[in-house]
Amino acid sequence: MAGRRTRWDRRLLAAVGVLVGLLVLALLAGVILAAHRSVPYRRSVDQSFAAAASAIVESSNVTGAQLASVMSDPGALGRVLLEVRLQQLEQSANAQELSAMRLLTPPPDANAHVRIIDTMRLRAEAVSSIRTTVEGLLGLTPSNPEGTAGGAPPASPAVGVPGAEAELRYAGEQLVLGDHTYRGLPHVFFLASAGSTLPPSRWTLPATGRLMPATLLASAQTMARDPRLAASISLRIVAVQTDPLLLPVGPGYPIPPAITFTAAVSVVNAGSSPTTVIAIIRVRPLGRLGAFGSGRAEGVVAAQGAVALRLPTMAVVPGEHALVTIDLVRPSRQVGEAGLHWSRTLVVAPQAPLG
Repeated sequence: MAGRRTRWDRRLLAAVGVLVGLLVLALLAGVILAAHRSVPYRRSVDQSFAAAASAIVESSNVTGAQLASVMSDPGALGRVLLEVRLQQLEQSANAQELSAMRLLTPPPDANAHVRIIDTMRLRAEAVSSIRTTVEGLLGLTPSNPEGTAGGAPPASPAVGVPGAEAELRYAGEQLVLGDHTYRGLPHVFFLASAGSTLPPSRWTLPATGRLMPATLLASAQTMARDPRLAASISLRIVAVQTDPLLLPVGPGYPIPPAITFTAAVSVVNAGSSPTTVIAIIRVRPLGRLGAFGSGRAEGVVAAQGAVALRLPTMAVVPGEHALVTIDLVRPSRQVGEAGLHWSRTLVVAPQAPLG
């Protein structure tokens, strides 16, 4: 009998404990709900949100203005700078979308959080679409954004003018929808939050055609025909390093007694497109000594970039006179031959007599 009473007492105590816990939770929930409904609490939430969101919206306004400037005359930037600017704008728009998603909760009044996220998402998607479309249309080569490492991003798929027109028009429609999503929010938020403010934000302007679907569509044809955006290659040999070093004295360019000769060549590309560099070295004996030798080296040079190539080792004979030439294979997009050839007459010193 005593054992049954003890078990009953334990169950009663446990039930009482659970009931007390539920009452405490209900009380806390009521306090929190009351706080959330209080005017001072809501004002604090809305003011904090407005301060953080305003910085994102202002940053987005700058990105929109920069994109409009780029797309108003892409040819003024040239291929290389155009690619860099589009990558930077995509990075900025993506960062603004991510910042909007990370805004502190609880949500503010007037459904502001959701509308700002939707606006930034639409803009980020449109900017990304514009970048990949322009890359595909012009054959631009992506590069690592400044401050990052690793392999270069993959190139965008090639796209013709009709495809680019469709993609750019859709991107413009996304920008218009983003403006429509944000439209009126500053006014509504001001009324609902008892005075907290958000800045106006608009990327598209029908009156001027700024970033409008029809304007972006028309830019595809313009960019495709702009000679300033045409791909070009301009290779030039700027330096040759030899081992042994050339000695600019006496007849020809004598080098010390040696049985091998190596060279490295530095090449710049002043053009707007990357290319493969193929360098060919030839050694032609000018007398009875020595034998003809040749070799090649390859590398990739970026637009407005440079590359250094080490050429294969050539055999030479002490006392030999030889003509050494280094030629770059002219890429199909390079018009002239200037700067693609280097030559020297080498005089290899004879071996010193023994003893």
